Amino acid sequence: MHATYSYTRCQFGVATRDVTPPVGIYARSWGAATHEVAEGVHRPFAATAAVFASITGDEPTLALVAVDLGWFQHLPDERDLRATIMRQTGLEEAALLINMSHTHAGANLNSQLADKPGSELIGPYIEHLTEQISAAILEARAALEPAWVTYGSGRCALATNRDLWDASAQRFAVGYNPDAPADDTLVVAKVTDESGEPRATLYNYACHPTTLAWENRELSPDYIGAAREVLERAFDVPALFLQGASGELAPRDDYVGDTAVADRNGRQLGYAAAAAIESLPPPGTRFVYTGIVASGANLGTWAYEPCDAGQLHASERLAACVSNVELRRKEDIGVVEALTGATPDSVQEQEKALRRRFLSEALGDGPVYEMPVWAWRLGGALLVAIPNEPYSVLQIELRRRFSGTPLFVLGLTNRTFGYLSPEETYGTGLYQEQQSPFAPGCLEQTIEVAARALEELRPS
Repeated sequence: MHATYSYTRCQFGVATRDVTPPVGIYARSWGAATHEVAEGVHRPFAATAAVFASITGDEPTLALVAVDLGWFQHLPDERDLRATIMRQTGLEEAALLINMSHTHAGANLNSQLADKPGSELIGPYIEHLTEQISAAILEARAALEPAWVTYGSGRCALATNRDLWDASAQRFAVGYNPDAPADDTLVVAKVTDESGEPRATLYNYACHPTTLAWENRELSPDYIGAAREVLERAFDVPALFLQGASGELAPRDDYVGDTAVADRNGRQLGYAAAAAIESLPPPGTRFVYTGIVASGANLGTWAYEPCDAGQLHASERLAACVSNVELRRKEDIGVVEALTGATPDSVQEQEKALRRRFLSEALGDGPVYEMPVWAWRLGGALLVAIPNEPYSVLQIELRRRFSGTPLFVLGLTNRTFGYLSPEETYGTGLYQEQQSPFAPGCLEQTIEVAARALEELRPS
């Protein structure tokens, strides 16, 4: 009788860079904001690169970057950044994942906003970001050494459902809904060296970083900053936050200007992740029943023993692939219902029009957008990543289908255009389905394509 756990046995390296935007940069993310530029820094921004390479040297080298960014509004900015990083690091398309935390308290990353105050800092910042991510990947690769990655899971109540029906207004609001369930799944990993010393921690959780909203004037990673601080103090190694499928998920305490609230939200997640990591078994072991010890009661005893040769071999497999899913576009993209009394020249309506313009340019003229789906095998674990902001049903359904295998599910990876909402939400007036440029059924298509890609890589 024994209990087995999931591991990756690989070469591993990690490196972090400070990528805090400069004070004074254009930082408008909210239509309700009355300021345009960042006036200070709440917490530093980080770009942390984790590099996985085969222990035998005959499989792909993979780079996973967690970075405190919101989104790229102008698609060529992201394409140029990613192309430069791949050129400087030699990584292939399938092997580089840049997961954005989606903080709404960062710089507005759009090099085309030349008429905005602080816009002269955007281009140089994107160049700096590109250089720092490349440097972190190269440093992490130079530091590769044998390691174990041990996987586990936990729960965190930070995320709540934010699809709220306002009966008095007869419309949906994007805000805390106390009556709807929210996915609270937290997937974690701890990387250790040959002697068992920690090298890094990873935690995958789905929750919009929208604690800090229009009243906030400081640059901030939102709740991720305090969560990272908790983990890095606990384990004294870099911690990578990986944003999940958070389309309808956000903190209960949301839309404030008080950075202390963001820190409190972050500590909730940080302590939950630390608890899940502390529960992990020693790397490379299984838990084996060793028999009865008589002590008044008959006590069943267990002990950790090295995993068998078959599991060890499976833990050493690395693989990566990219699939495409053809997403049908709406005929009229991103049309979000205006507030009663709003005028076409209001700040809010101008902001929506600007976003629609860049969204239309990014998607092109065709009726279909081919969205990439990245899938990795990391020994005994799987990872899937997509652009855009899917509802949590993506991660719930994929984890159901791959029950028993640790599965990291990442949204907002490499680029993003908008939401992927369940088919049944279309026509309801929810913000996410109105903002999305994609037609009904696209989320369901994505689930099927992702499942097929993961099935090809599933550990046997």
